[in-house]
Amino acid sequence: MSEVRRRVLARSMDPLPEESLPGYLLRLAYRLGRSPGRIAELCGISDGRQRRLVADHLLELPADTATAFAQESGLSEAEVRGLALMRYARTYPALRVKRGAESPQTGRKGYFGSVSHFYSASWSVNFSSRYCPDCLVGDSSAVQVAYGGAWSLRWHLPVVFACSQHQRLLDVRCPSCRKPINQSYAGRATLITQPSNSVRLHPVQCRNTVPGSGDRVSRVRLCGARLDQPTDHDVQTQVSPADHAHLIELQRQLDQLLFPAAASVDEEQPRGWTIQELIPIAQLLTLSWPAGRNLAPSDGLASLIDEYAAPIHAHLLKAPARRNAQLRLLWSAPQDSAQCGALLLSAKALLDEAPDEAALRERVRPLAQFAFENAPASACRSFFSRPDFSPGLARAMARRVHGFYAAGPLEYATLRVPSRACRFTVEEVPSHLPTSWYDKYFGDFAAHVPLANLYTVRHLRRAASLKLAEMAAGGSWRNCAEALDIPVGQAHSALVKLRHQFGDSGLWTRFEDVTEALAHHLDVLPERINYARRRRALAEWQMPDEDWTALCSDVRQADRFTAQYGTTLGTVLAWTEATQADYHLCPLLDRMRSGPTGIARLIDELSAFFTPANHRGGRLELRHRIARYAARLGEEDGDRGGLPVAVAQRNSRWA
Repeated sequence: MSEVRRRVLARSMDPLPEESLPGYLLRLAYRLGRSPGRIAELCGISDGRQRRLVADHLLELPADTATAFAQESGLSEAEVRGLALMRYARTYPALRVKRGAESPQTGRKGYFGSVSHFYSASWSVNFSSRYCPDCLVGDSSAVQVAYGGAWSLRWHLPVVFACSQHQRLLDVRCPSCRKPINQSYAGRATLITQPSNSVRLHPVQCRNTVPGSGDRVSRVRLCGARLDQPTDHDVQTQVSPADHAHLIELQRQLDQLLFPAAASVDEEQPRGWTIQELIPIAQLLTLSWPAGRNLAPSDGLASLIDEYAAPIHAHLLKAPARRNAQLRLLWSAPQDSAQCGALLLSAKALLDEAPDEAALRERVRPLAQFAFENAPASACRSFFSRPDFSPGLARAMARRVHGFYAAGPLEYATLRVPSRACRFTVEEVPSHLPTSWYDKYFGDFAAHVPLANLYTVRHLRRAASLKLAEMAAGGSWRNCAEALDIPVGQAHSALVKLRHQFGDSGLWTRFEDVTEALAHHLDVLPERINYARRRRALAEWQMPDEDWTALCSDVRQADRFTAQYGTTLGTVLAWTEATQADYHLCPLLDRMRSGPTGIARLIDELSAFFTPANHRGGRLELRHRIARYAARLGEEDGDRGGLPVAVAQRNSRWA
């Protein structure tokens, strides 16, 4: 015979569909004539505190606690687990945020603050339940006639602001005492308000404390108002009939995403946006309000968001936010159902208007820029440093200055996302745009640059490589310069000079478009060169004497080149061709700069080789031979990751 489970409680109850843990405790306590705190203690889920029950249990019961609860209440462990919010974790990833891990806003360990602050800042849970009075009435079954309908678990999700079944917005406050349901005690969240109070209340009665008669015996009392009765304080009157219809439709779509098993087979799943995208956009709207006011479907809904966001910004301006406890005001979902629905509906409107990444960037960038310029700096650091944005959303939110991810004292997480989905890698980006690429894609562009000078071409070639690196690997232009082995000072100099030359002509947008066309070309190349590997392979290399002799055979001025510079000139020219980098950055020149002799004359000679006006005679012939030599040098050695050897032994003729 199977072992009979020991049932400590004299009587128990079956959970109602989608009933929450606090709702179940309220019904069970009412049936047994005990306080909810006493029932929690008997079921093994009390931590011994007199005035609070552990709020974390609303999300998930520890395994041993769930087992004890099941044994002592006569439920199965599956039924016990079904009373907690983690049953929705698959469709609502915000529930996967764990306390003690990294902060969802700052990425730092050890988030300080109450449990309610932590979870509300990530839109994980509302510990103060919203409710639908019609649902609390229950159906006509005997158990619901006696004890009321279920306190639904989904009402604790911040994105559930309406009841699709009864076509109404959820209430938040008691109609009598006007306090939120399950109000926190002394600033700390609890499963049930006043759990140890011995006053026997129906499960749908308000348990908030209100002032009593004033004598020593009754300074406070429990409100006791019924929450399943119609009231004069109806949340439905906050919005117009048209806005109400839009809010209910949005809730229906959210329900399909959150609870797909309960959706009708003939209901079409929402397309074009996800809850994981909706929440960050809603938070960005709050952070950048009123920049996104035009996204609200109506003036009435915009006013609701203004009622929520404006006081938050006013508070933060008066007392600059330096602690997460203050910043949470920006990240938490509005408690009011109408305000929350209006915010989510505006976020959905933005996503609906952005069918692709380009459109998403176009709509998100103004909001992000407004936030950077107007919101508290600590709030922006907290928000834009989040690591959990989708790649497309991170690219849209990344701050840009003159065509590049902005480089600042703090590297935002959004900047670490490639600014484009590329098939090429950053190692396949040359640090100095090859002449053939430049002529094809930037030749016409350069002709329209005002204030152009002799060095504009060099700066454009360097800036284009930095932009390609950003597309492939992300990061600010500083990070891209480091990835391409370009000194930060030289990268900065090129960008500053281009900013001066471009001025306010709008050329940065065109620069991005031209670089995008080049990136597409790289995407479709059947084979690409690993330039980073070539730079590493050739870092200590110097051209063998026999190779230089073969290259200079029958070339005018070759004797002078050899007499003055030996193989140094050939080494720098070959390195430049093989790596497609600026010859100024050749490692050999760096070593020579630290030597006793100067390299000014050598630099002048190299400059002549790269000046189009001097591309004739012996220099032109030698450039052609060096190009063929460098191609074979890279293909046979550098592209395999090994150190180059004497190429002259394989082919002594380069003519």
